[in-house]
Amino acid sequence: MNFTFLEVTSSDMLEKVFAFRYKIFVEMFPKYLQMHPLTDEKEHDKYDPYAVHFVALDEGGEVCATVRFIHNSPIGYPTENDMTFNNKKFERDKLGEMSRIFIDAKYRNIKTTKIIMQEVKKFMYYKMTNLGIEYTYGALEKNFIRLLKIYKISYCTLTDEQQHKYLGLRYPCILYTEQLGIDNPELIINMDNKYVK
Repeated sequence: MNFTFLEVTSSDMLEKVFAFRYKIFVEMFPKYLQMHPLTDEKEHDKYDPYAVHFVALDEGGEVCATVRFIHNSPIGYPTENDMTFNNKKFERDKLGEMSRIFIDAKYRNIKTTKIIMQEVKKFMYYKMTNLGIEYTYGALEKNFIRLLKIYKISYCTLTDEQQHKYLGLRYPCILYTEQLGIDNPELIINMDNKYVK
């Protein structure tokens, strides 16, 4: 399977990302949509204007995976706004959040998920490094934390598991950019501007 990976730079592609995210929410988080009815069948929120978006396209040019990276957000970050933990130790100008890490159901298998997550990891590392981001929030389920560790994306939990405001039981987590590089030395060796805009 051949995928195309790119940073979203056009409004048309961003609308396709929102439509894809809506599809995933219908499948995985229907209660969220009940609390946040979206008449246009596109999932977007108040953090999207402060995010860069990364997308995988399948051979037919259809969106099959997404991730967004929120940074420099004047309204805070989803994890700190929707969960309870001590966020005082993180410098605001070195902080971001990765979220909406979604893969289409038909590509959720060992082979294709690994391909997609390798590219997500590259993009996120280069973007975080370029922006001077040292730590990245995530509100993650226990099983997803384990899965990310397999792909050498090692989030650290900040508190015990708790009820997320909208998405069920989650851990507020932090990912350290430096540790991501240590765990994936090839990212440092191959540091170029391929993914950095």
